[in-house]
Amino acid sequence: MSHSQLLAFIQRGRTDKKFRAHLAQLNATEILEFAKQQGFQFSDEIKGRFINQWKGVYFCPQAIEVGELCPKLIPSGYKNLIHYAQSTCSSVNLNEEEYDFRSGQKY
Repeated sequence: MSHSQLLAFIQRGRTDKKFRAHLAQLNATEILEFAKQQGFQFSDEIKGRFINQWKGVYFCPQAIEVGELCPKLIPSGYKNLIHYAQSTCSSVNLNEEEYDFRSGQKY
């Protein structure tokens, strides 16, 4: 349910200019409160992603778009939210994620 709520939140941000403009001004806690007021019910996992700026999340297709809708989530010096999130993963995990075991190639 919560993943569908995140997708609905993103969809609303895509289509509702007023909603999107309001999100652009908010920090993580304010975003969660605003989303709740708007009827979105995020799981604790999704709430934690907002609060922690996707820290430690190596792959999440929605992270870049969430960062575009909520630019105050992106720490200074990072190009987008997933760029920050991946920088918080250990290099051991990154090497494992970037290695294709079928072909033996590293990416």
